[in-house]
Formats: sequence, C-alpha cells, structure tokens
Amino acid sequence: MSLPDTGEHDRRLDESLLRSLHVLLSEASVSQAAARLGVAQSALSRHLKVLRQLTGDELLVRVGNRMVLTERAQALAVPTRRILADMSLLTAEAGPVEPRELRQSFRIATYDFLPRQFFADIAERVARQAPECDVVIRGLGSRFEHYRQLADGEVDMVITIWPELPGHLRAASLLTEPMVCLVREGHPLARAPMTLDDYRRARHLSSLEHVPGQGTIIDAQLAELGVSVHTAMHTQFLGMAPAILARTDLVFTTGRLLAEDFARQYPLAIVPFPAKIKPHRYRLVWHERTHKNQAMRWLRGELTAAARELAHRPRS
Repeated sequence: MSLPDTGEHDRRLDESLLRSLHVLLSEASVSQAAARLGVAQSALSRHLKVLRQLTGDELLVRVGNRMVLTERAQALAVPTRRILADMSLLTAEAGPVEPRELRQSFRIATYDFLPRQFFADIAERVARQAPECDVVIRGLGSRFEHYRQLADGEVDMVITIWPELPGHLRAASLLTEPMVCLVREGHPLARAPMTLDDYRRARHLSSLEHVPGQGTIIDAQLAELGVSVHTAMHTQFLGMAPAILARTDLVFTTGRLLAEDFARQYPLAIVPFPAKIKPHRYRLVWHERTHKNQAMRWLRGELTAAARELAHRPRS
C-alpha cells in the first residue's frame, strides 16, 4: 500500500492526510503509525512534513529516546477523530466487507456486568474472522460520558443498561435477564426463601454510582419498590465481588448470568430476588454516523450473536 503523493507545495488537507494525522497522534511514533496504516515509513514521514507545514507546528518532537506530542498536537486529536467520523456519513459502502481484509481497531465502552464468557467469545470471533483487527474495551465513565465518547468518535459502540438515549444514537437489544441476589454458601438468607424485609435489613455490596448522588440503576429500581438498603461496600471493579461475598455476609444484587459466572468461581449461592423487579436490559448503542459502516455493522452482528449464545447456554 502507498500513500497518495502530497508534494511539499500541495497544501490541501485531504482525507489521506487526515488519516495519517489521526494515526500519528494515536501512536506518537512514525514507525508504529506507518505499520498500523500498512505504508512505508518514508511515505508517512512525507505526510508528517506536509502536516507540519499546514498546522504550523512540529506535532511530534523528540524527548530523550522517544517522540511526544506537542500541546498543539494534543489539541488536534479530538477534532481530527471527529472529522474523520463525520466524513463516513458522506459515503455509503456498497456491499458487505470481508472481515479478513479489515485492518482497524474496534473500541467498545462497557462495564464488567456481563460474564467473562461474553468478552472471551468476542475476542475469539474477532481473532478468527478478522485477524488484522484489534479490540479495545474501556470503561463507561460517568452516566452520560459515553454519549460524548460516541459523538467525538472516541468509541465505536457502547453496551449499557441505562434506558436514556438521545435521538442521534442508535440502539439494539443484546440481552434481557432477571435480577437475583448472590450470597455466600451457608448465608442465613440462603437457607429459606428471602423476604423483602430480610433484603432490606441485610448489608449490601454494590457497584459505584455513575453520577455521584444519583445512585445506580439498581438503586433506581429499588426506589420504585419503596426500598432503601445499607450498602456496606461499593466497588468499581465487579471482579472483586465473588471473593468479597465468599468471606462476608454481604448481599450482591445483579443479573442472573453474572451471578452464575461468579458462583462457578467461588462457593456462592444464588437467591431469587424477593419481589417483582424489572430485569436487566442490556443494549448495544452506536452513533448515527457509523450506522451504515459495514465493518461496524459486522462487529455489531458478532456482538449480538455472542449475546444470543450466552443467553441460550445450558445452565450448569
């Protein structure tokens, strides 16, 4: 692959230059950026020279034995990403892509409220079908941060359980599962049917709030029941939950699939939630600009298929 010739006197900023700029800002390395784009390092160096002329800034400078971004370059990262994302709205891809020919990063924002098997399945699917691609899984951040991430092109799609959705975003259902309680084996609440009063009096383990002072999605569901609980421990890392539950009398309320995953790791008991409560509804969300992008459409299909397989996996 070769880059179009952009001579030193050609001062037009085109898509090829923008893509070179985007990858250079992401990698902060000419050699690594060239490898990611699949072009010769000398060709990308020529693009960098033109970009320096167009921006009036060095963009990349050497500090010790490595290259770092200038302040101007850091400021250009978000608008460059957004411009490239917006440009995808101008063209429609005629037909389906061949995953094996793709060479890109897929960026998903989510939280670890789905079982490990789901993420392992996604990793296996991408590695087998699109071996030149990589997947970046990052946290959701605050409750509405992922809307900005999608708008700015920082992430390609989001998996969330929050129901709010602005009009410029698209969504599809991934999973619906009942809520359950998870406690250690031998816990007093695991010996007999748990009542709502039992649940209210217990000490609880919970995830952190997405917006301070507004509670979690489970807090909102409990408020609809007129129930408040004493949360003795909050954690942003749900992977800690099974070990904590196994050594305490705390109660953890979550979806059935994650509870079953944790119960396979530690001596834990799954207890039905003691009242009628809305199930967890996981949704896959993406921006309008990537709706017709064939690579993103392919990945959305794989995420949906992985979720379907997880939902129909035999109970152990």
